[in-house]
Amino acid sequence: MWQHLYKTRYYKDEDFAVLIGEYENHKFTVIPLATKENLKKAFEFIYDYFYRNNTKLNLRAITKEFAGFLKENYKDKFKYIEERDYFDYVYLGENLRTLKGRKYQKKRNHINAFLKEYENRYFYKRLGKEDFHECLKLLDEWTENKEEDESIESEREAIEKVFKNYDKLDVTVGGIYIDKKLEAFTFGEYLNDNMALIHVEKANPNIRGLYPMINKLFLQNEFPDVEFVNREEDLGVEGLRKAKLSYYPDRFVEKYTVLEV
Repeated sequence: MWQHLYKTRYYKDEDFAVLIGEYENHKFTVIPLATKENLKKAFEFIYDYFYRNNTKLNLRAITKEFAGFLKENYKDKFKYIEERDYFDYVYLGENLRTLKGRKYQKKRNHINAFLKEYENRYFYKRLGKEDFHECLKLLDEWTENKEEDESIESEREAIEKVFKNYDKLDVTVGGIYIDKKLEAFTFGEYLNDNMALIHVEKANPNIRGLYPMINKLFLQNEFPDVEFVNREEDLGVEGLRKAKLSYYPDRFVEKYTVLEV
């Protein structure tokens, strides 16, 4: 999804797969895809790759568990930096589908205001390839009055890439129409049988209650049984962090940057 930004490429054999990226002229990698038995073999490939390219090892978005694996097997070879901006937010699925309880009262107030204003004028729909042009049109409408921003352009390119490769992916896309016009869309996938992963959520910010509404309806319709929902990181963006915390995460998936000493 973000290949254009991080110049990512894959290396794989029968036992593992490794992703290598580059950002601001620095190579980096992430946790390799490998079974527990092949994890050390995969990491040795990574370490050798960086050595052959005359650069020190740089691992990003490393989980606490993988950091533990490195500490156990490589002792004091690396430095570990906690990256709060990249912690994943994990919620209880039932909480987001129902918004029950006092802590979600403000969310319910926003949804009730939406229902009062748009009752019988809105509907939820699972979106297909024939609808994706409407999503991109919305993105363009919402950003046309904003200052030029590289992150906005990169996000649009990432979304467009997902849409172009929709048939090859397991993502599900949903949207809300108001007066027959698409005003919100989101997409996600099953991370495993028990967890949904939400990649993108966009809604018209001028419509009160639309964000909690698309969040709620998407999960109710497309992921009605998952116990957990991962809504990814906040990237250190103050408004995004405030919004994610307002849904009261059950826990965080801690992330670390690991650098060779």
